[in-house]
Amino acid sequence: MPYDEVMHKFKHGLLHSGSSKGKLVKNRKQAIAIMLSEKRKAQGGKKEYKSKHSEGVGLKREDAEDMVKSSIKKRKR
Repeated sequence: MPYDEVMHKFKHGLLHSGSSKGKLVKNRKQAIAIMLSEKRKAQGGKKEYKSKHSEGVGLKREDAEDMVKSSIKKRKR
């Protein structure tokens, strides 16, 4: 939902947290947080919000060890 639409609903008392059965949003910052959350969902999430540890999930042990060794070499430089 674009900023204008969110703020319009907020100002007229029509913006709910969660579904339309949720509580009314009474705080401007909450309204902006809802807008950003919906935007993030629509884009399929962003890299900066995903866990840093999710990169190594599903790797074979040898591959994971190679990644650790290469990162140690980079740090030594």
